[in-house]
Amino acid sequence: MTGVPAWLMERRAVRVALMAVLFPLPLTLVVSAAIAVLVTNLRGWRLAAADCALALLLLVGLTAITGGRWLELGAGAALTWLVAVFLAALRSALSLALAVQVAVLMGVVAAIGFTLWVRDPQAYWERVLMDLAERANSAGLAVEPADFVPGAAQVMTGMMSASAVMSSVVALLLGCAWSDPARGRDFGSEFRNLQMGRVLTLAAVLSALLLVTGLGTTADDLLLVFASGFVLQGLALVHWHGVERQWPRLWPLALYLPMALLPAVAVLELVGLAALGLVDNIYSLRRKGRELV
Repeated sequence: MTGVPAWLMERRAVRVALMAVLFPLPLTLVVSAAIAVLVTNLRGWRLAAADCALALLLLVGLTAITGGRWLELGAGAALTWLVAVFLAALRSALSLALAVQVAVLMGVVAAIGFTLWVRDPQAYWERVLMDLAERANSAGLAVEPADFVPGAAQVMTGMMSASAVMSSVVALLLGCAWSDPARGRDFGSEFRNLQMGRVLTLAAVLSALLLVTGLGTTADDLLLVFASGFVLQGLALVHWHGVERQWPRLWPLALYLPMALLPAVAVLELVGLAALGLVDNIYSLRRKGRELV
């Protein structure tokens, strides 16, 4: 292992500080969790948990000093790092596929638990979104809540749960990509053979059946979470073909650049990847694909 990962592993104070500083920023939160995965993979979950505890103390202290919401931020950081360490330990002991499957199931449990806790998720999210719209209007942005609040509120629970799943898995993948060269594991091959398994396919089908009942909103939420897992399998499938068919080295730019720059294209690509992942999970589209139960 060389480069930044090796440098971080030699400097505990630096990596703890980075975990704390990067967490509050939306675009670098994943990197913060990936550092926890890196430490778990190379030094074990105990040292990783100790690093997380130190980073939590630093984060809470800095937030309290600056007058921020230290309790909410601290709780979010603790949960994020705990999940990262747990998934990394699971992958180290068993497999990447199982760790990703568990992450998806955790997202499902979170969506169901949140629904049971607030009882009326749509009303809850309407209040949250209305508050955000009012803040945007106060900042000079022309936002009409009636144009987006009702529709967005219906799927916010699923979107938030799916987003949490994707963030956790991306952190896991990034941390494993950093640490695997030093551990003699082939991360690329393991990712390219990623599959969600028949159990998750069956669970997704059962969730779809809820659409014809009075639990349509809950079904939408669950399907969004399951879709996040199939998006990952779709990505694995595309990368598998990229390697097996020896596509040009810059081909990932054609996939990821439009997704990053054009939201409408990103939605279409994600839907397409989820569909590919689901089909591959039922009928393998890889000549050397593995079946996981």
